[in-house]
Amino acid sequence: MKNSYFIIYILALANASTVVGMGLITPSILIIKNDFNVSSEIVQLILTFYMAAAGLGQLIFGTISDRFGRRPILLMGGFLFTFASVLSVFSPDIYFLLFLRVIQGLGAAACMSMARVIITDSFKKSEAAEKLSLLTAIMVIFPLISLILGGFIAETIGWIGTMYIFTMFGFIIFGSVLFKISETKTLRLDSLDIRKIFESYLSVLSNSKFVLFTLICSIQSGVFFSSFGFMPYEFARIGVAPLEFGFWFSFAGIGYFFGNIVNRKIAAFWEIEKLVNIGCFFSLISYLAILVMNLNGFLSPFYISIPLIVFGLGNGFTVANCIAGGVSATGRHSGTATGITGAMQMLSGGIFGTLIINLGGDQNFYICLIFVNVLCAVAFLLAVINYKNTK
Repeated sequence: MKNSYFIIYILALANASTVVGMGLITPSILIIKNDFNVSSEIVQLILTFYMAAAGLGQLIFGTISDRFGRRPILLMGGFLFTFASVLSVFSPDIYFLLFLRVIQGLGAAACMSMARVIITDSFKKSEAAEKLSLLTAIMVIFPLISLILGGFIAETIGWIGTMYIFTMFGFIIFGSVLFKISETKTLRLDSLDIRKIFESYLSVLSNSKFVLFTLICSIQSGVFFSSFGFMPYEFARIGVAPLEFGFWFSFAGIGYFFGNIVNRKIAAFWEIEKLVNIGCFFSLISYLAILVMNLNGFLSPFYISIPLIVFGLGNGFTVANCIAGGVSATGRHSGTATGITGAMQMLSGGIFGTLIINLGGDQNFYICLIFVNVLCAVAFLLAVINYKNTK
């Protein structure tokens, strides 16, 4: 891959579309709830519909990219994200906004899945893990900025201002891909035969190595994405304004950034499975620490955000290695595998977030913490099993 680092910066931007689409709007969730006079369950769909579309879209785009190539899908993703963002400015009600969030999610799905599979197309397993870690480390900068910027916009312009930022973001992706990204899928499927597509999914899902990596990655990502839905309520309860919330919540991204930087340095020398194991352990102890401190009356933002750095650090070890390990195990079905992995990450976030809010997580933080701690424990158990299977 010529000019690989420059291309990776562009791919990092495309890969960031999903988390930017979450992070920028998260500080505005309570404002949207009040502006449209809807319930917590309805406004949660702003995040859930986006994640569901971003997840299911990756199942589709990953597969058809094996037939039509990576670049056309990436271009379409940039266009859809931009188009939906422009129209969102004129949303007359919550339902039209929800529809456009689905379109945004589909655009983000195309961008995210193609950014990752272009990396796995272009590099061998260990080098792909290193590049994916660099990709995600760069990507983390954007949600950090988007959370803080989203808080500032929420307090000054309102939630519509976030849609203007989304528009510019999508346009930059589209233009960059148009002029700088070349095709990496040299051997394409001859046609989109339904039977072959089914066989492709069956082949990928019957690969035990892929399934274990993907389950771990999905749980860890799901915990992260679901927190975009329940954390604003807890920070509001302890008196934190949107701008300040964006600052405190960005601590998870800071940990994720440094986790990816460290992982990039050691991925070529350490076993991927061992790094995933370590990452899942960090994630578990972080949310366990939040629960213990909350039970003992430590209720300031500091006692939530400091452990979130550890959680982010753990995800920095987990996500890139799970993607590289899982996708690399599937051979010529890498596009399908990437789609499934991305879909599971986003769908788990949407499902976990919706369950937490519907169980009363918007009113009771303990519900959120117990739910998330169980998930982190399951992910750690699976990581241990995965590590032992390599011995």
